[in-house]
Amino acid sequence: MGSESAVNPDLIKKRMRLAYQYACGNPANERMDCVHNLITKLADADIDMHVYLQEVADTVCERLGIQEITIGLRSPSDGLFRYEVMSGLTETEWAAHKPLSYKHEDFFDSPVYKYMQISRFTHLFVAEDHPYANGEEATVEMDVMLQSKRKSLEDAIEGDYLDILIFGEGDDLLGWIEISGTKNGLFPDVETIKCLELLATVIGVALTQHRSTATQDMPEEKPT
Repeated sequence: MGSESAVNPDLIKKRMRLAYQYACGNPANERMDCVHNLITKLADADIDMHVYLQEVADTVCERLGIQEITIGLRSPSDGLFRYEVMSGLTETEWAAHKPLSYKHEDFFDSPVYKYMQISRFTHLFVAEDHPYANGEEATVEMDVMLQSKRKSLEDAIEGDYLDILIFGEGDDLLGWIEISGTKNGLFPDVETIKCLELLATVIGVALTQHRSTATQDMPEEKPT
């Protein structure tokens, strides 16, 4: 029988290391590294979630090529959903967002907010459907939206946006990430959407644990 030369294990090690380094230079993997870095920060038991969400918004704009992002949460006091943080908006646009509030059904069963469900987490809203209720006109440049024309299926125009839903246990909606526009003027690609869905999922777990801890730490009411 002829002898077969064994594969050098050192070459296997070098190949795997070089392949990993090469993959890290891929833009898609750079986005994943960005999300990974944000996720690791949630290991801090004393994390301030508002500060953390602001960092998420700023990082997504800077590293994932998103033009504008807002993140909203459900209020434990009245169950309504409100915007918490933003990045990329003008002061006027943010001032128009801050007083707004939404009910659970606004995200799933509203004649105003018509959407295409991309996945369990992501809803796409296009300007042509005018997905804006009365009182939301100042949150978007309405004149620009009405005059915008698409030149291709990939073109994103003023008034388009995506909601990436943040779930807790099961279908318990805790909040949402809203993105509008990209630096290249196109809709975000699938890799970017998947990164944001992953981030939304982990944020949902963190919010659930954070709220559970806060409830446990509340002092018990003394019997009267």
